[in-house]
Amino acid sequence: WPAETDAPIVVYCGSGHRSTIAMTILWTYGYSDVRSLKGGFSAWAAEGYPVVGGEAALDAAYATFLADMEAYNTISLEALNELLAEEPPPFLLDVRNVAEVEEKGYIEGAVLIPLRELAQNLEYLPSFDTSIVSYCGSGWRCTIALTALEALGWEDVRCLKGGSFSGWVEAGYPIATGVPEAEPLNAAAPDPATVSIIDQALPSIPEGWGVITAEVLNAELAENPDMILIDVRRDDELQENGAIEGALHIPLESFIERKAEWPAKDAKIVVYCGSGHRSTIAMTMLWSYGYTNVRSLKGGFGAWVEAGYPVAEVVMP
Repeated sequence: WPAETDAPIVVYCGSGHRSTIAMTILWTYGYSDVRSLKGGFSAWAAEGYPVVGGEAALDAAYATFLADMEAYNTISLEALNELLAEEPPPFLLDVRNVAEVEEKGYIEGAVLIPLRELAQNLEYLPSFDTSIVSYCGSGWRCTIALTALEALGWEDVRCLKGGSFSGWVEAGYPIATGVPEAEPLNAAAPDPATVSIIDQALPSIPEGWGVITAEVLNAELAENPDMILIDVRRDDELQENGAIEGALHIPLESFIERKAEWPAKDAKIVVYCGSGHRSTIAMTMLWSYGYTNVRSLKGGFGAWVEAGYPVAEVVMP
């Protein structure tokens, strides 16, 4: 409690009831300038006043991320190779496991932070406005890392596509051997509450990184008709190419805006897009909000069609 009994104090809770109890207690101890926030934190957030941490902070960070996306924040092998020759080059973040790096090498200049440990090692990352390129073995984990870092406040994060590190090697670009060492930069200060949320989600990523193949999905749909599919493609993609029967359609661009349409947190969910990148972004978002049974379709709708599974025609309103 504040030391001075005449200090101006405002108490708040969720709706105003608990804070009014606390205000009354303070009055009985001689505090003379105490008030309780009408409507509580809910009223504050509803008015759009600034908040830190919690789902409101996630909402704001993700909404900014989705609004600012360019090419869904991907970068090609060729484009990265060109950028590495410029000054300053982008900050390279390798999110593979140490054993993978020891065996296969890494891109010169990269900082290694395994994906599940990312939120525990943010001191090794640059300032919020620094350009970051994340990569992994194939391009899946770096998409998860991209989404997590955007939630934490980094403003320019891209994911290396084209097979990620495997593609980089196949293209003949140079690699270094061993395990890279890094010095703490302490260049950014993410909101601690949001860090806590992301640090609960990343270490809990299941084995397989949330991947489900078209073959497994088709089999599971036959056994579990209550499984929820979320299609995050654009309207024009559905109208042109069709969709998986029964899928809930929420385009990635409006995924946070339409959060009220998300299923219950205990639902069994598979998200898909055209190729797997956008659905992995959406899957990561759902994880950060406490969803635990969410997977992303490897290869996306394209893999589903290629496997010959049924497609429903979609007529947009």
